[in-house]
Amino acid sequence: MIIVNEESPRWLRELARFITIKNMLFVYGNVHDLVSFPIQLDAPEESVRWTESDLKGFFQRFLAGLKYEVVAWADAVDDLSFQSAEMEDLFHRVETGRELPSDAPEAEKQPEQKNQNPPGPQPRPQLPREPREPRAPETADWNRTINRIARGLANPRVPCAFVIDLASRLTSSPDRLTKDERILFTRVLKAATASREVVRQDGRWNNLLILICDKMNDLPAFLYLNNPCARSIHIELPDREERGRFVNRYYRHFFGALPNVTPPTAVTHDFVDLSEGLTNYEMRSLVTLSIKERIPICEPDTGVPNVKRISEMYKYGVTTSEWDKIEAGKLAAAEPFIRSRIKGQEAAVIRVLDIVKRAKIGLAAGDSSRSNRPRGVLFFAGPTGVGKTEMAKALAALLFGQEERLIRFDMSEYAAPQSDQRLLGAPPGYVGYEEGGQLTNAVKKNPFAILLFDEIEKAHASIFDKFLQILDDGRLTDGKGETIYFSECIIIFTSNLGAIARGDAAGGAGSKLLVTPDMPYARMRDIVLEAIRDHFNFVLGRPEILNRFGDNFVVFDFIKPPLDEQIVDLLIGKLVKAAREGKKMELVVERKVRDALVTLARQHLQHGGRGIRNAIDYALVNPLSRVLFDKNVQPQARVRVFDLIDRGEEAATRFELSAEVLPDALGAPPTTATPATISPLRAE
Repeated sequence: MIIVNEESPRWLRELARFITIKNMLFVYGNVHDLVSFPIQLDAPEESVRWTESDLKGFFQRFLAGLKYEVVAWADAVDDLSFQSAEMEDLFHRVETGRELPSDAPEAEKQPEQKNQNPPGPQPRPQLPREPREPRAPETADWNRTINRIARGLANPRVPCAFVIDLASRLTSSPDRLTKDERILFTRVLKAATASREVVRQDGRWNNLLILICDKMNDLPAFLYLNNPCARSIHIELPDREERGRFVNRYYRHFFGALPNVTPPTAVTHDFVDLSEGLTNYEMRSLVTLSIKERIPICEPDTGVPNVKRISEMYKYGVTTSEWDKIEAGKLAAAEPFIRSRIKGQEAAVIRVLDIVKRAKIGLAAGDSSRSNRPRGVLFFAGPTGVGKTEMAKALAALLFGQEERLIRFDMSEYAAPQSDQRLLGAPPGYVGYEEGGQLTNAVKKNPFAILLFDEIEKAHASIFDKFLQILDDGRLTDGKGETIYFSECIIIFTSNLGAIARGDAAGGAGSKLLVTPDMPYARMRDIVLEAIRDHFNFVLGRPEILNRFGDNFVVFDFIKPPLDEQIVDLLIGKLVKAAREGKKMELVVERKVRDALVTLARQHLQHGGRGIRNAIDYALVNPLSRVLFDKNVQPQARVRVFDLIDRGEEAATRFELSAEVLPDALGAPPTTATPATISPLRAE
């Protein structure tokens, strides 16, 4: 017999309470999983035991314990099914109005009570039993099934309970029902509201209709809104206590565990923490995986728990975390590596170094090292072109050895109302369902990665609900029902909020800069952070999103002299390296040209590093390409750029580049190239 007490799951206590009060119950949530519940034993050495069953087995056992004489099960494919032929025969007598078995109370057999309040069309009395064959999910067949259920619910003689499983599959769009679907669900509602109470000398029962669905909004709202006969019951994922009971019951089944031995405390703690968010089926999969891969639950020599290794094997398909593979020497050189790529952003460099160390150690505030939250979260803010994206690339290259481990999403592409389906995948039945989501597919392929959500303020508001789940729980469920884990990722958001005011905020049409390069960093940082808080609190109306970011905001400063000179030198160095490796030629840029480029770049610092790069593209790269093409310069040559002439913005061709070409292989005399020209570079 199933026990209901304070130790029972909350949903079970609610079910026991309302099953005697309500006629219509909606059970939703974790309904496809095994459910855990205590049962009473007769054995003196063990009076209570926790066991597991699917929901169908649980309801059959639970309702039988409450002495319901008819318990029927139906779903979107099959007609009513019963536990036994005797129970089916009893229901057939109820629905056809035939005489009940002789042990029924005499008062209930009186003919005048059989036809009181007949629900719907009445069958002919004494009809032979109809065949109970599975039926296709057509509306007409389901109307027939609901009519049979209605007759059972309306009978006052035999306690009946009917469970409709997979109720979410009865319609694909509860907000846009077809005419037949509307009639079907109206029949369901009428059947439940016409349910009778069975009163006999041996007890009282409510005839029950129980609908099992994935989510409440999978069903039409008129079934449960303002319905005093209805109650919804949510089955949650296994909580900490339930996960602890699971490892205590199944510990001996893990590979390497001794029989009849309770798990060590460290194993229990690890299992409870690392199995957060897993279903009972998935926790059983950990046992199977441990046996199949021969991974002991504890190291036999040291007794160190292996739960983390088994969990990562299940979640990510790997036996060793890539975070554990990062060499200490690489992290020791992290600061010079990042500073070689990011110039002048001291606050950002320090914060990223902290995140790198925290990700390696794996600690989380208010939790243990077994946290399921992402390894790190950063929010990069500030003007455009100051190194936010470059910082993310540098972090990916540092940790994983390649920039391709940075998975970037431009959030301006996700501004439409249904764009969250592109990230997670379309729901079943919609176009593209089989392809999955862009985000979930990328993380499934590379669970150890850097995720960059660029210009997050441009995303549709519905996407922020997904970010809440990622930041809190470290997991998402895609359109195909697969759980994707983000607990081994570093997540970076970027935003230009506070740098530019647009439209009405700028005092009219167009936009204007709210912060300028000559502004002190402290003042600029305060303006940017205030704009971010206003956007999430008042524009989006989602302060809970802001709270998830915590103190992880990093405001990048404008690029100011002499940092612009370092960036010019860095870009010229990359150009020289590309010429040497790609074209097999030696490129020399004289100091005079370099100084002219610095002067030009300082006119575009409001656009950050992109402005500097654009200036070098227009004033150096494009004229140089013209020289190499016009002179048919071959590999192994030496090209010296010695002059850059700026004729001003009013000139038809602003920049002229002078260079000489020295073909090293032939030893020919140098050739002075005619000035190459390019259209004027204009500030945007």
